[in-house]
Amino acid sequence: MSDAVRFPCPQCGTAVEVAAVQGERCPGCGFEFKRFGADERRTAEDYHAVLTGAKHLLALPAGAGWIVAHE
Repeated sequence: MSDAVRFPCPQCGTAVEVAAVQGERCPGCGFEFKRFGADERRTAEDYHAVLTGAKHLLALPAGAGWIVAHE
């Protein structure tokens, strides 16, 4: 996964760009993003399920994969 993806943060709506698999944060609210490939839907759902606190599971456009956003 080397191509950056752009999307509005599901928590605050700030435009973000994510290129890394994990560790990037929203400049608006500080939510952290973990990126999963298109074939990793189940893994993304499982990761989302075990998190506590505010969290979002976001399908990326054009089948580019999944983002789990969390505090």
